[in-house]
Amino acid sequence: MMDKLKQNKIWLTVIVFGVVIVIILLMMLNQQNQNSPAAQESSYSSSVKASSSSEVDQEKVNEKAYAKKASKMKGHVLGISEPLYTKWSRDDFRRWAKEYSALSDSDKHKASSNFGTTQTISNDEIDIRPLSNYADAVNKDDFESISYFETVKEFNKKHPAINPDDIK
Repeated sequence: MMDKLKQNKIWLTVIVFGVVIVIILLMMLNQQNQNSPAAQESSYSSSVKASSSSEVDQEKVNEKAYAKKASKMKGHVLGISEPLYTKWSRDDFRRWAKEYSALSDSDKHKASSNFGTTQTISNDEIDIRPLSNYADAVNKDDFESISYFETVKEFNKKHPAINPDDIK
């Protein structure tokens, strides 16, 4: 009887060790699967989605704040290379375009204008397109193509992601 009990204890010990080894091997295999490129890609993908979602949410919050600011701001906006405040109204542009169109070709080559902003645009000896493009658009009453906006609110509707405080 004692022999049988000893033999059962040995078998029981072998089975317990076997189960422990199998559990350890399964844990190692599971960890390898988690570190696989497919698992990492999935983790990276969900991280990117979460980040993108938070950026979109932040952009919406910013756009609402910019719209609120823009509705309270005064002034005309002209987008030359960046949005700038201009002192000119549509009538000022129309007057300038009429005067510019009446210039001779040689005078057009020497012409320049700041359009009521802090930046000056000039034609040169070779090219009269910089100002001629503005004059042509204004003469066609196409203020959108020269990025002229009567109000900051109007500018904000077209460019909701731009902070109105960045207009110079």
